Amino acid sequence: MRKSKKEQLYKAAFKLFLTKQFEGASLSDIEKESGLTRGAIFYYAKDKKDLFHEVIQHFVIDCQNITKKIPVSNIVSVREYIDLYVTGVRLTMEGLYELLSGLTRDNASRAYVSFVLEGSTHFQDVNSWYRHNINNDISKWVSILHKGIENGEIRPQIDVLSCAKQFVGLYYGLTLIDSFSEGLNTNQLAEQMENFYDLIKK
Repeated sequence: MRKSKKEQLYKAAFKLFLTKQFEGASLSDIEKESGLTRGAIFYYAKDKKDLFHEVIQHFVIDCQNITKKIPVSNIVSVREYIDLYVTGVRLTMEGLYELLSGLTRDNASRAYVSFVLEGSTHFQDVNSWYRHNINNDISKWVSILHKGIENGEIRPQIDVLSCAKQFVGLYYGLTLIDSFSEGLNTNQLAEQMENFYDLIKK
């Protein structure tokens, strides 16, 4: 029950912080959206800023942690990893669009980018967490690229670290660029990753 109420609160607060930002989302708004009393809210967070911090950790840091999404040991090829990676991104985006069903996709994407930037402004540790996630993402690509070299899928002379950063850069770059238009285009992400894959495969 406690876990359910906590998730109910975090989801409601996340939606409000996305649509109204931190300053615009009042505790009264959070009470109404979550269906919880102020006392219940303060059971999970000491104040609104603490709640904002917890929501960022849950929906940005924990949910975007690549090591929790795709276990490298289960991947047999770089090509398969690309498919799973793009599918994971697509599911995350669809979840965001569902939560913000009242917004167009471009506004939902911009709201998410703004939310992450606002969180990094308020909390120094968010920058460290986010950087840690990016480094984990790069490490995961390094691991799968090494597997690709070992099984003869990828050319052995590639610079593995640079290629890993290239894959990660495609995702984060498109996320930012597409937030100014229709939101992240996962078909374009897949196409660009596949094109890069064609350059490094045997």
